[in-house]
Amino acid sequence: MFSYAISTATNLFYLPVDEEEDRDIEGYQRKYLTWTSDQPSGSSHINSSSEGSYAKRWSRAEQERSQTVNDILQNDDLYEVLGVDKSKTLDKLTLRKAYLVRSKACHPDKFPLNKPDATLAFQKIAVAYDILSKPQTRRMYDRRSSYANYDVFAARPTGHAEETFQSVVIGIFNDFLDGDLEVIKTLLKAISDFNPSLTLGEDGINSVLTVLHTIRERALTCRTCIFALHSELSRLLEVQQAMRQLSYLNIIGRLRLTIQLTRITLCLPFALEKALEEQHTIYGSGSNEKTVTILPKHMNVLIRSIDVALSKVEHTL
Repeated sequence: MFSYAISTATNLFYLPVDEEEDRDIEGYQRKYLTWTSDQPSGSSHINSSSEGSYAKRWSRAEQERSQTVNDILQNDDLYEVLGVDKSKTLDKLTLRKAYLVRSKACHPDKFPLNKPDATLAFQKIAVAYDILSKPQTRRMYDRRSSYANYDVFAARPTGHAEETFQSVVIGIFNDFLDGDLEVIKTLLKAISDFNPSLTLGEDGINSVLTVLHTIRERALTCRTCIFALHSELSRLLEVQQAMRQLSYLNIIGRLRLTIQLTRITLCLPFALEKALEEQHTIYGSGSNEKTVTILPKHMNVLIRSIDVALSKVEHTL
């Protein structure tokens, strides 16, 4: 299906990289979702007329997160804890997306002044996901008496919330590498065929895919990388869910979402580099590493060139 969609839109992929595009790439800038703060990037440089607006948005976000924590602590229904509707059609993708949203909202690192409550809510979300994501334990939970008190923490130990968090993020990334990566490879091949000026080629495509597998290996031992992946994978799941809701014959819609999926994927290394650089800025006094580099320079330029081309295609559709 995707091969057909791409073949029917090949004229859109002919976007030679000329001098104007080179300038675009030189001034290239991507916006990233940050883990440690929901405050808009660059807010330290905003003018006084906008400062009040940003402060109100920041305060409102804080209040919403605190309310989420309170709601979770006061509720023992696992579906409500996870923020999903009880349904026979509740699938893995929906559960994972709900878990990512809830775990981000309640992670203890976001609540330095109220860490105990946030920690308890974070653990409760992990227990809810652990039970509802397994068919057997979910059936047992659904069959329980509605009149009996249900102790969430008696069902599962509370000491493995961080392990659950890491396993969900890595699990989503693994499934993505095993599935949608082939679609992205097909799209990159089409771009390479119709944009010789990108000099992508088979080797370039394989290099890009290798970088993504390297990210997985790094995330296994890097807490900062897990947090960075968390935000980006939330966006990937949104695109995947939107793809499921499209008609199979909606070729243009599927092509547009495939482009969005590819752009998010290609910029994962940049998101990780940004997160690691921010960590180094805060904690780097005892580190000998001055810069954080995931991509070699030539790969950096290549991926940015591809992203510029895909951006123009996306705007054309």
